[in-house]
Amino acid sequence: MKTTIQKAALRGATSLTAFALLCGTAHAQDAAPQKSEEAASDDSNVIIVTGSLLRRTDAETASPVTVISADNFEQRGINTAAEALQRLSANGSGTISEGWNNGNNFAAGANAISLRGLTVQNTLTIVDGMRMAMYPVADDGHRNFVDLNSIPDAVIDRIEVVKDGASSTYGADAVAGVVNVITKKQVQGIHANVSNGISDHGDGSEQRLDLTVGHGDLETDGFNFYVSGMYRKNEEIWARNRGDKFNTGYLGNICNDNGGCMKTPTRWYAFGVNGDGSLGGSTIPLAPLVAASNAAGGNTTPYQLLNPDCAAFNSTPTSLPASASSSGRYGNVCSADLKNLYATLRPETKRYGFAGRATVKVGEKAEAFVSVDWTKTSTYSQLSPAAFPNATPPPSSATWASVVLPVYVCSAGTATFVNNLNVSSGCNAANGTLNPNNPFAASGQTAIIRGRYDKPQTVETGARSMRVQAGINGTFGSDDEWAYTVGATASEVQLTRTSRNYLIPQRLADMVATGEYNFAAPWLNSQEVRDYVAPVNRKVSTSKLWQVEGTIQRALFELPGGSLQVAVGASYRKESLDDQSANPQNDAAPYDRYFTINAVGAAGSRNVKSAFYDISAPIIDQVELSASGRYDKYSSGQSNFSPKFGIKIKPIEQVLLRGTWSKGFRIPSFNEAYGLPTTGYANFKIDCTTYAAYCASHDNNNYVSAAYNIGRTGTGNPDLKPEKSTSYTFGAVFEPMRNVSFTVDYFRTKIKGIIGGVSAEDQDAALDAYLRTGATNAVTGVTIRPLNPDPDNLTAIANPGFIEYSYNNSDSQVVEGIDFGANISYDFGPVTWTSNLDASYLIKYELTRATGTKERYDGSLSPCDYTSCSGSPKWRGSWQNTFTMGKVSLTGTAYYTHGYDLASVDYSGVKGDCAASVGASVVEYDDGTPVKCKVGAQWNFDIAANVQVSDNFSIYANILNAFAIKPKFDPSAAYSIFNYNPAWGQANMVGRYFRLGAKVDF
Repeated sequence: MKTTIQKAALRGATSLTAFALLCGTAHAQDAAPQKSEEAASDDSNVIIVTGSLLRRTDAETASPVTVISADNFEQRGINTAAEALQRLSANGSGTISEGWNNGNNFAAGANAISLRGLTVQNTLTIVDGMRMAMYPVADDGHRNFVDLNSIPDAVIDRIEVVKDGASSTYGADAVAGVVNVITKKQVQGIHANVSNGISDHGDGSEQRLDLTVGHGDLETDGFNFYVSGMYRKNEEIWARNRGDKFNTGYLGNICNDNGGCMKTPTRWYAFGVNGDGSLGGSTIPLAPLVAASNAAGGNTTPYQLLNPDCAAFNSTPTSLPASASSSGRYGNVCSADLKNLYATLRPETKRYGFAGRATVKVGEKAEAFVSVDWTKTSTYSQLSPAAFPNATPPPSSATWASVVLPVYVCSAGTATFVNNLNVSSGCNAANGTLNPNNPFAASGQTAIIRGRYDKPQTVETGARSMRVQAGINGTFGSDDEWAYTVGATASEVQLTRTSRNYLIPQRLADMVATGEYNFAAPWLNSQEVRDYVAPVNRKVSTSKLWQVEGTIQRALFELPGGSLQVAVGASYRKESLDDQSANPQNDAAPYDRYFTINAVGAAGSRNVKSAFYDISAPIIDQVELSASGRYDKYSSGQSNFSPKFGIKIKPIEQVLLRGTWSKGFRIPSFNEAYGLPTTGYANFKIDCTTYAAYCASHDNNNYVSAAYNIGRTGTGNPDLKPEKSTSYTFGAVFEPMRNVSFTVDYFRTKIKGIIGGVSAEDQDAALDAYLRTGATNAVTGVTIRPLNPDPDNLTAIANPGFIEYSYNNSDSQVVEGIDFGANISYDFGPVTWTSNLDASYLIKYELTRATGTKERYDGSLSPCDYTSCSGSPKWRGSWQNTFTMGKVSLTGTAYYTHGYDLASVDYSGVKGDCAASVGASVVEYDDGTPVKCKVGAQWNFDIAANVQVSDNFSIYANILNAFAIKPKFDPSAAYSIFNYNPAWGQANMVGRYFRLGAKVDF
């Protein structure tokens, strides 16, 4: 029998946050079976709420808990657990949404939320109260998390979210809270759900099919088992199929009222002309350029097209004006809009899998179960073609300054590198032929070539998740005064990441020496040549976890308010990670590595022994105290005790007051402790007013004047210590009348010893010294590694390419805010109206550096280091209104995310000072004025309708983003990759979306 949490007069639902209320009828865990009808009746309301070990007769806990039922998914037009959790107002900065899975992120193919904006690593996701194996690839190369895509949606009963520190119950990683996905206990009959969807752009189609079959009734048969299968497919969305600003890499036509225009960045366009006539975009085109060269790898003639057929390279013939010719170096070129040609804004995604569960009564006092699930999630995304020349990533970055074409080529040709240039040898007039790729070969002149591989880089991921769990719970004793649970689980996630069309410089140089690679008509290259210069890179990473756990509980004695209950437990788990580098260091042959595949990797294993307790003391009818604690000991040497205390006060039936105080911790991830060099990228722009001499040494050309992505490379540190946190909440629930309730909860979390990288001060000091003097190690613990030299000024100091550092425990942070909720339900005769409001306000997000410097992130684009510049909005919320009339229901849900300042404070930006933040994420026009200082609020509105045609058949329709609200133009977010913020604007980018489905139940 299931018991309803939502009750009248502050029973259960009113002690939860408002989002729990919008679930309509949310269900708590089922009671253990009893030996008689009377006993069953007396115990029919026994539940276990996430965040507590105790079996209780109501859902009122001191911690704020949000419950999302499976019915609520359907009511809102949401069909995955990942999407439901992404829409939570408590999901803050650092979330990994679908919009990030475009080949640009470390954890491609994954989905995870960040409660309180404390990043995904501080939000613990569990299934049926037990842990799962982590995603094998860490967020930003060092933060571990559980992938929400690995959870089978069709068998979810509800999701309980504890928005409070829960390390005292669950151990490490629960600093910000816990997401507990609770699967269905029993299913009877046959249940099918099928739907199709498509955007109003005619793309992004979706197909979904679920089929679940179950048999048996626990109450009458003493058993139940079910199996479920599911299939999902979401078509990719290409940038070229969206509107202006989102479908092109050219931004030179975006201008202000004074005639100042944006400069086209180098990432997504080749050879553009900015509004002021200067050269914009990259100077590495799809259609290669060649020039006669000298011994230093510089050009001695202007660049010319190797093949003037621009159309063959998906490019446009362009005659550059003198103002964009870089002092005559470039004239007739082929311009290319790389974003329009190649970029995906949403990857193709396929998910399929199965789940099953068998539950049986064991005698009259116990119940046992075993469950298993298997899920495969695959994604495909695409990037622009690889450029040459280029550089390999840290460690031991090898720079290829210029690709030199020899005069003669032959089958015996060999290639070496000297002073960052390829040197071809072994061929001469006697044994070779003139190089067909070198138009200057007949005059005995070497040449240099600038271009790209002719196929786009692609990233495919395939994550296979397997999980098995078993447990037994029951009671014993003369009066069943003892209750126990014993559980075990094992899970594994295996991720295969396949990268195609990534170049290896040594191999391309080999083909240059032999003449086997055709630069003039690359489409004629054989597959054998392609497999040599750009072999498929396939990386398999695996994480594993197994856990056993047991608890025992009983009431010790009576207090004026009820029984004092105590539960104790113990747990043992082992977790391991094997994530070898896809592009490892190669000191013997530094050029025999991929150009741009990250070297990230980590491996290790550890076990954790834990003991814990939970106490509930109802002092009087109006006051209940609670205390819990957990001691964890890691085989890697760390140990920690995490206590928690709570209080509930109900002075009158209409008011409930609650509060908690807790300690938490997070040990270093495998990547943070032992990881190989991991490189992420951030926007960077050199201020030519401050560094006039540096820019002058480059003739103030596009190489130094344009914004570009600078690498930030972190390396594991085995001496790291755990992060330690202190959290507290206090709030109130008000129910002035039946079916009307309001909630408010204040939260605050402080974390000391934050594991992070280089500070803004150290980064600025290191870059300043480099740009002024070329010093690469001016700041202790920070190394600047240069980019490729300026091809037009080879003797000048090259632009900084990478900032290298080790992870450290130097900083602390404070996050505080307020959650609000409201619920109203009213019958208008045949129509029932239910309205639910859920909102979260971020008061403060402050980081304190080891030097004492404070950085405020709330309401800004920061922290870029933790969120990839997706920001920390002050407000997030949703408002749902459902109208039900008989067998028809109609729901409208509005979603809101507040705007933010575009300064990246952790990259030296100044919130509120737009001019001072230019170059620190704020983008400027060519007249020096900022393009945008702030981005406005992002709205969305979804409509969902359901018609119960018969007892066995229903149809439903969804219109998502019903008003076709576009994403806010944001040239700063996400390192300027998309021109919108994928964390908050992904649903808007998709456009208006239509879905039609049907459900069959027998």
